[in-house]
Amino acid sequence: MNSRGQVPERSIQDHLVVLHVGAMKTGTTYLQGKAYANEDALGELGVELAGADWGEQVSAVQEIVGMGRRDPVLRERNRGAWQRMARAAGRDGADVTLLSMEFLAFADLREARRAVAAFGDREVRVVITVRDTAAVIPALWQTSVTSGGTTTWPMFRRMVRLSGRANGRAGRLLAALRIGTPTRFRETIDIPRMLRVWSEVLSPDQVHVVVVPRPGAPKSRLWNDWCATFGVDGERLTEEPADANESLGFPSAELVRRVNAARGSATIRDQNVVKNELGLRTLGPRRRRERRALLDPATLRAALAWNGVIRRAVQRAGVVVHGDLADLPTTEAESPIPVEDVYLPPTDDELLAAARRGARGLRRIVRLRSTRTIRARPRRRRFRRRLRAQLTGPRQWAQSADPVEAAVADLVALTGALVRLQRKRARQRARGRR
Repeated sequence: MNSRGQVPERSIQDHLVVLHVGAMKTGTTYLQGKAYANEDALGELGVELAGADWGEQVSAVQEIVGMGRRDPVLRERNRGAWQRMARAAGRDGADVTLLSMEFLAFADLREARRAVAAFGDREVRVVITVRDTAAVIPALWQTSVTSGGTTTWPMFRRMVRLSGRANGRAGRLLAALRIGTPTRFRETIDIPRMLRVWSEVLSPDQVHVVVVPRPGAPKSRLWNDWCATFGVDGERLTEEPADANESLGFPSAELVRRVNAARGSATIRDQNVVKNELGLRTLGPRRRRERRALLDPATLRAALAWNGVIRRAVQRAGVVVHGDLADLPTTEAESPIPVEDVYLPPTDDELLAAARRGARGLRRIVRLRSTRTIRARPRRRRFRRRLRAQLTGPRQWAQSADPVEAAVADLVALTGALVRLQRKRARQRARGRR
């Protein structure tokens, strides 16, 4: 780094490409948000964010790891996206191209080789962020739920424990067999597998591991360690992200899970309506009023054991480490994560309180989206009238044989209406491009 805090100038052949592969729920959203908040300042330091925008990064990574193959719209949109992004890297004179996308954690050896090969003679560096497994498990369950999963929290904990047996071999078998949503846990938290994959493609000095600090540490520590992997002083980049990736309280997450179960399978685009509109936008702000999903003692012990596996794998790999591996605790005495001895599921009152907030928020969003999407007033009135006919309404839920089931049915109808509006809007845009 030169005296101005910049990475040294490079020719296109010496251009550095940094791929931040996650793993998931390791501060990735915060790091990505802060990188975009400081995009101009990073540019002055010679660092560009890959692609023209975030959507291009998503398309490129989905294409390289095969996500969305069953969705014809995504498949066509993503075709060749990684190659296009790779060809553009550094062409405007930047010294470093930075891509941060946790879905790269899913890459197998073939996909990793293809990803690196696309950059030709340019240097590629991979950054893997790791976090205390006990803190990751509840966050991953929430992610599985907002992504369409229907696995209950107790079952998820049980599957996590099973996946760690035999030093992770049981988890790899479950992943290969695709038994249940929690098998994604193995793919997203299997740091030893990621180290094996990327160390096969790159030399150890090109693979960097950033350890997420324990709770209570300044956020700047994670940011500064991450920036150090591509040669920039993070203290010079002071803008904070405008939006936070709101997690959900336990009752809200369980409510979303029940909505998923009632809706059935959905495409990635359709499920994003549930994730973004019901989950993050509408129920996310309730997080501080709701209790959290807690580990049981057996799952905490499994998580601590897996921390030990990660620590040993990092040390054996000989990669560059930023932060302290001691922030991956291996004993109960060291762990800051609370547990519950007896499982207490969300009560009907908790679920209904979340459902009332969800229904109010979704109805407001439907009104706004239908006004924007259905321009003919008579058609818009018919759309809203048909939707109202499907709804029981919060005041009548208590009169139903199962109030929670009635509430879930209303949320299914509301999210279904938003999906239809989203598809109509997509058709309008497609016609406008012709």
